[in-house]
Amino acid sequence: MCSNENRFSMKRITYIVLLICILASCVPAKKFNDSQKTSDKWRTEAEECKVDCGLLKKKIKQYEGDIAKLQKEKNELEQDTTLQGMRIRTLMNQLAILENDLRMLAAKMGETPEYKALMQHLMQMQDQLINSEDKRIGSEKAIAEQKRLLDETSNALAESQEMLGAQEEQLRNKSAELENANSQLSAAQRDIENKARRLAELEAALAEKDNAMAELRNTIANALVDFTSDDLTVTHKDGKVYVSLEEQLLFESGKYDVNTKGQEALRKIAGVLGNQSSKLNIVIEGHTDNVPFHGQVIQDNWDLSVKRATSVLRILIASNNIPTDRIQASGRADTHPVDASNTSEARKKNRRTEIILTPDIESIIKSIDSK
Repeated sequence: MCSNENRFSMKRITYIVLLICILASCVPAKKFNDSQKTSDKWRTEAEECKVDCGLLKKKIKQYEGDIAKLQKEKNELEQDTTLQGMRIRTLMNQLAILENDLRMLAAKMGETPEYKALMQHLMQMQDQLINSEDKRIGSEKAIAEQKRLLDETSNALAESQEMLGAQEEQLRNKSAELENANSQLSAAQRDIENKARRLAELEAALAEKDNAMAELRNTIANALVDFTSDDLTVTHKDGKVYVSLEEQLLFESGKYDVNTKGQEALRKIAGVLGNQSSKLNIVIEGHTDNVPFHGQVIQDNWDLSVKRATSVLRILIASNNIPTDRIQASGRADTHPVDASNTSEARKKNRRTEIILTPDIESIIKSIDSK
């Protein structure tokens, strides 16, 4: 058995690895969200610019139509004014002739019916001349008004064209910004997809390793079938395999040399680990009870727990050539009791040696990173 205090379990390692992946994905996820918001903003502004440009183009087309209409009306008024001027000149010539004839008749005939008729005609000609002049003046005023409207419309057209140019330039800028935002958005999306794929691969690899560790537990238990639960237990918990060896199986009281029965058990364990040691990290922990111990060779419980763990380590290495960079010994003394009760039964449980088998998480991560 193994204490839950101050020990990294496989589940905790799994959680830490997953947390690292999730936290790593937070940056691209935030980047993706920011890019999404920026892209939406530029897309909205670009659409607004397109609408504004469309309205300006309609306005410009209307102005151009108004200008064409005003120009036509102006031309017609100028033509009418020209005709009125010609009529006025004709009437003035006719009036001058009539006035001259009238003077000649007056000198010859005096107040005769012919003279009065001529005078009446002259007055009618003068009225026509006055009416024509009034029309000419009205036409000139209308032309001036048309010219003013034409100038105002031309100015409005020029301003609208300038605004359209500015809006089109803004639209081009917004389109470029939108394209850049979309590019960043796509990159962030790819990054998130890669992170999600990596996380899924890591979860699958960890699940595969957990299954392999469960199978390893069964293999070790089958190899140790000749030993009873009073001697040892083999458990699979949180992705790790714990082989807990009781003191009476391995050592005499206060000793650290492994006895014959204990060596047999360790060789069986080494036989199973030999084929898988390159995929495992092996930690051997020595544990004592809380009764202080001191001898000629052993200084205290710490010293005893370290020496016992080291003795087990040497037998495992010698039995099946387990790589030394995959195995380590650790003394725990009485700091991690299985049972904290101050009884003889509890102290017996606490005097144990544990072989803790952990899958090589670092190699899993490296294999995924190398893909």
